[in-house]
Amino acid sequence: MSENRFARSAWFRHDRFGMFIHWGPYAVPARGEWLRSHERVSFIDYQYAVDGFGAQDFDPHAWAELAVQAGQKYAVLTAKHHDGFCLFDTALTDYSSMHNGIGRDLVAEFLEAFRARGIKVGLYFSLLDWRHPDFPHHGDWAHPERDNPAFADHEPDLASYRTFLHGQVRELCANYGKLDILWFDFSYEGMGPEEWGATDLVRMVR
Repeated sequence: MSENRFARSAWFRHDRFGMFIHWGPYAVPARGEWLRSHERVSFIDYQYAVDGFGAQDFDPHAWAELAVQAGQKYAVLTAKHHDGFCLFDTALTDYSSMHNGIGRDLVAEFLEAFRARGIKVGLYFSLLDWRHPDFPHHGDWAHPERDNPAFADHEPDLASYRTFLHGQVRELCANYGKLDILWFDFSYEGMGPEEWGATDLVRMVR
């Protein structure tokens, strides 16, 4: 019996081996996905990163082959990080890889490549969106404009933002087949389950 328990334990540890791929315009300055927040980079000053972000060397099949060779069982890609830039084809914003000169649905390509090799697939989705006008700016814990007096009178419309947030998650769930993992990131004081409409969001996903 102890051998069986060991075998199950070893299989579980092996099945948990996978990778998270954080990739987006923040790869251009190469100082991390929190660049805009840490350095208080404005939306306008971040545009060079969006313009410079390309997919000429994007080869998800090579990534998937590497994952197979390493023995990985799952992979998760950032469909959208906190900067609000989307790697998927969304009808709710043009701030995406479909419109910045790439003209490709990078999420769809990623999913196809990894599924073809039997690897479980997941998407990371930021609950924050520093680009959206209805997301809290001034005084927010993490927003790049949190200390900017020019945004002191900014009044976010959280109901509008929830509609946008839920709409994008619905697109990912409805348009990209079965997702093995959907990773939401993240909550903090003042922006938590109530602001996200978390109960309705999870119900809709399921």
